[in-house]
Amino acid sequence: MIGIIGAMDIEVDGIINELDGMIESYHIAGRDFTKGILENSEVVIVKCGVGKVNAACATQAMIDKFKVDAIINTGVAGSLDNRIDISDIVISGDVVQHDMDITALGYPKGKIPETDSLSFKAERELVEIAIDSARKELTDVKVFEGRIASGDEFINSDEKKTQIVEEFNATCCEMEGGAVAQVCVLNSVPFVVIRAISDKADGSSHMDYPVFEAKAADNSIKLINAMIDKISDIY
Repeated sequence: MIGIIGAMDIEVDGIINELDGMIESYHIAGRDFTKGILENSEVVIVKCGVGKVNAACATQAMIDKFKVDAIINTGVAGSLDNRIDISDIVISGDVVQHDMDITALGYPKGKIPETDSLSFKAERELVEIAIDSARKELTDVKVFEGRIASGDEFINSDEKKTQIVEEFNATCCEMEGGAVAQVCVLNSVPFVVIRAISDKADGSSHMDYPVFEAKAADNSIKLINAMIDKISDIY
């Protein structure tokens, strides 16, 4: 079974609407999980809510209840790279948490104590499937693999954007992927984070985001549909 996690209704409703077979609903840890068939594969989908704690809770609940074989975290993000435009797709090579800061105790910025590295690496097979599917399905946008930076903050200033790039060399920023990745790694569950760009993470973000989030989310949903059949051949 494949798990699909998105933060908002707009990121998961389109996938839920395409489910076939017997659709089952579960309410766990304050979140609604929907199980069904997508592209002839069994999937479970949840809207986790915005932010890292919500994402972590939903991810752990999904793993515990449904014993998923792999997790896809889908959604939108702000671009940190001038090459990456609104509606383009970023596939996680790895994920960091840019707001984790215990440098006063001698740790590098972003390092979580008792973890093996500063970043959480996505499953290589899932990354390659995502890239291949995106390039075939979404021919009107560019597809990038890169580092995704997560934090409990909507980034909408050039100063903060520059800081994240300088500290982490990230390609885009959002608010859930780092938590999903950390929980997956702790549970030895393969994962990939997919983000469609909704804004430029600068002073215009608060204006761009409401306008472009629907298009960006739609691109993510199309990509999920294209990926599922290929993933089910592996897991």
